[in-house]
Amino acid sequence: MKYLSLMASLLFLTGCVGDRSDLELFVTTTKAQHVAKIPPLPKPPVFEHFVYQAELLRSPFVPPSRELSDESVDLTKNCTQPDLKRRKGRLETYALDNLTMRGTLKRDKNIWALIQTNEGNVFRLGVGEYLGLYHGRITKITPLNVEVIELIPDGSGCWAERPSTLELAGE
Repeated sequence: MKYLSLMASLLFLTGCVGDRSDLELFVTTTKAQHVAKIPPLPKPPVFEHFVYQAELLRSPFVPPSRELSDESVDLTKNCTQPDLKRRKGRLETYALDNLTMRGTLKRDKNIWALIQTNEGNVFRLGVGEYLGLYHGRITKITPLNVEVIELIPDGSGCWAERPSTLELAGE
């Protein structure tokens, strides 16, 4: 039985050996005719060296400071001006984009808005209180939004009123 299986395997192995010249010819002609055309790589841009001088420019690791527009107040003009003598509110260091309305509280006829900062702190504010960087005063509170009037400097010493709204944010 072993002898028969050995003979069968030799017979199969002899069938695998043969003339492969036609296969080799096909491979060489195919490689010669079909040459891949790869476009050249684009030239890299020229690097321009930049010397960063910290004493002349703002550090890229410190957030930009708010422009001090209070210095451009001209009290001699008869136009809208912010009250610079009033004490700043606790949310006047945040831009309105960094504040979110989270809800309202109501007791009798008083209604307060719950405003959340980007750090996660929640504050209760009522009508007439201030928030935002530009002297934003709350004019109206509804269960769905808070209406704010901001004072934006116009560059000539006067200030223009700009209405803004904080919408109730969903989760």
